[in-house]
Amino acid sequence: MKISENWLREWVNPAWETSQLIEELSLAGLEVDGAEAVAPAFTGVVVAKVLSVTKHPDADKLNITQVDIGAEEPVQIVCGASNVVAGMKACCATVGAVLPGNFKIKKAKLRGVPSNGMLCGATELGLPDTGVDGLHVLADDAPVGEDIRCYLDLDDQVIDIDLTPNRADCLSVEGVARDIAAFADCQVAQPFTLDTVSKQGACPQSIQIDQPAACPKYLGVLVTDFDTSAQTPDWIVRRLNRSGIAEKSLSVDITNYVMLELGQPMHAFDADALTGTVTVRMANAGERLVTLDEKELELKPDTLVVADKAGPIALAGIMGGLATSVNDNTQKLFFECAHFAPLAITGKARQYGLHTDSSHRFERGVDAELPERALERALQLFVECAGGQVSEVSSAIDKTSLPKQAEISLRYERIKKLLGVNLERQVVEAIFERLNFQIQLESNGWLLTAPSYRFDIAIEADLIEEVGRVFGYNNLPNDALVAPMRLPHLPEAIQEQMFIRKELVSRGYHEIITYSFVEETLQNTLVPDAEAVLLQNPISDDMKAMRTTLFPGLLQTLAYNQKRQQNQLKFFEMGLVFQRHGDETQQTPMIGGAIVGPINSPSWTGDDRVADFYDLKGDVETLLALSHVQDKVRFEPTQSTLFHPGQAAALYQQDRCVGSLGQLHPGLAKKAGVSGKVYLFQLELDVILTQKIPMAEPISKFPEVQRDLAFVVADDLPVQALLDALNTVDNPWLKSIELFDIYRGQGIADQQKSIALTLKLQHPERTLQDEEVESLVQAYIAKASEKVDASLR
Repeated sequence: MKISENWLREWVNPAWETSQLIEELSLAGLEVDGAEAVAPAFTGVVVAKVLSVTKHPDADKLNITQVDIGAEEPVQIVCGASNVVAGMKACCATVGAVLPGNFKIKKAKLRGVPSNGMLCGATELGLPDTGVDGLHVLADDAPVGEDIRCYLDLDDQVIDIDLTPNRADCLSVEGVARDIAAFADCQVAQPFTLDTVSKQGACPQSIQIDQPAACPKYLGVLVTDFDTSAQTPDWIVRRLNRSGIAEKSLSVDITNYVMLELGQPMHAFDADALTGTVTVRMANAGERLVTLDEKELELKPDTLVVADKAGPIALAGIMGGLATSVNDNTQKLFFECAHFAPLAITGKARQYGLHTDSSHRFERGVDAELPERALERALQLFVECAGGQVSEVSSAIDKTSLPKQAEISLRYERIKKLLGVNLERQVVEAIFERLNFQIQLESNGWLLTAPSYRFDIAIEADLIEEVGRVFGYNNLPNDALVAPMRLPHLPEAIQEQMFIRKELVSRGYHEIITYSFVEETLQNTLVPDAEAVLLQNPISDDMKAMRTTLFPGLLQTLAYNQKRQQNQLKFFEMGLVFQRHGDETQQTPMIGGAIVGPINSPSWTGDDRVADFYDLKGDVETLLALSHVQDKVRFEPTQSTLFHPGQAAALYQQDRCVGSLGQLHPGLAKKAGVSGKVYLFQLELDVILTQKIPMAEPISKFPEVQRDLAFVVADDLPVQALLDALNTVDNPWLKSIELFDIYRGQGIADQQKSIALTLKLQHPERTLQDEEVESLVQAYIAKASEKVDASLR
């Protein structure tokens, strides 16, 4: 939130320089992102009136002007601005003035004509560009001769405050002033007298509340016979601009001004465009509304709206409708001022792709006692600017639904325990008096009731936080914390994730962390069979689904880097995926990775081979070997819409599928925004988080026996199927079975292949006899024939 320092100091003016004010705001929990001067330094510029304009005799684009600068005599200035006319008020840099950039104004002659000063445009003074080509035009009532810095209030700073969501009470000048007053121990002085505007007759516009829990208070008033040509005063426009809000029209500017000043959002309707009773209700299915920004919305039944007999005229607490908006032809205004419950507004603006100053405040909470005061302030400003007849206020209030501040007990000894400082009771009571709390004494402390605008106060810890804030975090003692160290027991069989990360990093991977929220369309395209958990209040429309796989985040990261000419990419991520099973949602820790591009960086060797399926499979096997589960997890060919046919495998641990890997289907690559052959893997993290505990075993002194066997099998038989068949042989002396060759060609029939394996046998206590080895070899041959119809080559 941006706020003018001068405007703030009208409400509260402690004896602090700007730097100290900023520091105190940050210490109060209202973090200041920065402060910027409204205008750069310059001197000698005054309000001037152009008395006459004549053409320069020797220059078509120059004029000779006589200018009143408040001195005894007018001064002559040669001016080239296209908009200079007699009678206008403008900014004049007098002789001796110093403009931004250390540009000094001196007496001069332009094409032989003396010029004693300079008439200035906005950009020449370092002011925001108004879009006017030429001089910066001032109001007709601007006092001639007054210093322009004083007249335009340019000796000001715009302070940018980054408020946390719980401090919605400070989303106004008055709210920030209250906090400063508590810290500086001074009084807030309302800089205006709120006189009740004279009202005549009952308001002819009837109002009704159908949803009192969502809108317990709704006020309205009709204004007629006002000056439709009235303009917003410059001082209001300046304050709006410095708060980041552009001027629009008098009624809109005043409601925005009151919102910034007091914190209450408001709206003005064209009363002639309203039909029947104005009702606060839920939208009906199929209803539509064209908002002020000309966006047509199809309303959902859970959306709170303001409607008349014809239908919705505004999204409650968010934005008004275009059909009832105020325009140049508006003759009657209906001002509304309401209190909307935060839960009724939260997330609704985002559902429709909107975010407004009004929704920003109502989502966080607005003082329920503020509407009456804010409406009077808006009427006061409007009548002062445009006159008019004001009706009595029409109101609909459900007192039982209005928020009530809870009474919270604060124990005196609890303050010491949480803040670590002994404070006198009088000091604590003084702090809460400065914060406008109601205080009742109790035997062990106090019973406190927060003011209506402090709806963030709910428990005792909130009260103690207020004590610490106002007392000053810098004043709290720096005591060493004493806490027993209870280190968790990490079983030796648990694999540390850091080792897994380091292993992948050593293989050229980079770890990424992506959002758990993904685009629903992309996820459904990649894994159409997985039922996703959809968010009711997503951060944005492309983050509305909880991920059922790590692939969307990996592919988006690949696409982002490929668009920046990065071709050799290897990424991995550890995180949770979320899957719905009936009414329950299961979250599973997963590890996933993606590779694309050349294996090696470009070099003179010319080794530019691109990554393939087996590179990725090797990386996955490394993870399995790291956790000593490689012999418990098998790879099986699989068919999936996600992967390229013939380039995909599923990982099984016993009969449970625990992961998958393969080449991304070319048809999906374009939809995911990636190019090239992309290879992906995903594995349940729990599979590799256990490891084999090292056990000391004596090394056999007896020789190892090796036998090479080549089996002829069907060409489509996976190697893993043959290995699984051989592993069913009961042999305590088997050390390993290793694949060393796969052959197709001469000597092997069509539709067949040869798989060559090495069997390693060793007895721990004696030398194996040839008969024993031969018997075992025959057992393996028989089992291969039985299980997979393999024959010895």
